[in-house]
Amino acid sequence: MSAPVFREDPTWGEALPDLRAHDVSDIAVDARGQVHLLYRDPSFIVVAAPDGRLDAVVGEGVLGKRPHGIAVTDDGWLVVEEAGHCVRVLDRSGRQTGTFGSGPSNPAFVHPVARDHWKHVAKGYPPFTRPARVAIAPWGDLYVADGYGNCRVHRFSPSGELLSSWGEPGTGPGQMNLPHAVMVDRAGRILVCDRENDRVQIFDRDGTFLEQWTDLQRPQGLAEDRAGLYYVAEGEWRAGNVSARLGPVGPSPARVSVIGRDGTVLDRIAPDGPRNRFAFITGHAIALDARNGDLYVAEVSFSVLRRFPDMKVEDRRAVRKLRRLG
Repeated sequence: MSAPVFREDPTWGEALPDLRAHDVSDIAVDARGQVHLLYRDPSFIVVAAPDGRLDAVVGEGVLGKRPHGIAVTDDGWLVVEEAGHCVRVLDRSGRQTGTFGSGPSNPAFVHPVARDHWKHVAKGYPPFTRPARVAIAPWGDLYVADGYGNCRVHRFSPSGELLSSWGEPGTGPGQMNLPHAVMVDRAGRILVCDRENDRVQIFDRDGTFLEQWTDLQRPQGLAEDRAGLYYVAEGEWRAGNVSARLGPVGPSPARVSVIGRDGTVLDRIAPDGPRNRFAFITGHAIALDARNGDLYVAEVSFSVLRRFPDMKVEDRRAVRKLRRLG
């Protein structure tokens, strides 16, 4: 199976709140093609039409400074609060109707945010210490990647009751160094972006290790299309960086990898990609419109460019839409 071809829609999002002065930490697309963007600090949810028109802004004054993950429910949203160490349940008006998780559970928790906070994880802890993302399984269970100050995936019931957890720090199968994102694929498998180990790990619904994809760099988000192709948003490695699993790495720019059902990389959407050439700032999250295969990539470009002002970037938008051509 060959990888599809994409072209950017350079005008998408121009009608939304300023995408050049905010981070968009996560993004989701619902069955109607509406795009749900999680803005951060100031924090709120933006709902946009497929053509980029603004539909709604909710959650202002409800979310904390560092919301990190979003999932769309039948009644509203689940929002993972990284700094708040919890998952918030919001209705369609943006009102909080519930919450689960508490923390920080890791006694070595570091505040303010440290880039290498995952190095302070001595073992697996209960929920939560700086959790990252949540995925809703077709059978109703919730899976939370926890995250910046932990090394575990937690499985919850639909009502927020903790059912199980798995993961310990390390580089072996089932061990994790910063589980940054979690996704339930069409086969019911649990895919985890094990970011600082430069891999995606795959588990069954109970947390039993199945396999891993290792031809990746700093995977941060996942999406799957109807044909069973996977799209992995990958962050950049800068000169002097060190991977927990690979050792010294970089420099290497951010990119999106297209992966087949067997884990083979079919394409890199990158400056030197064979079929899809494109430059990202840092691919922090990715979502796919299941109706037509279009991709949305969210980038925390505002904070990255503030931290690394030497980056030569002309377009600083925090969301890019890539239209599928075939």
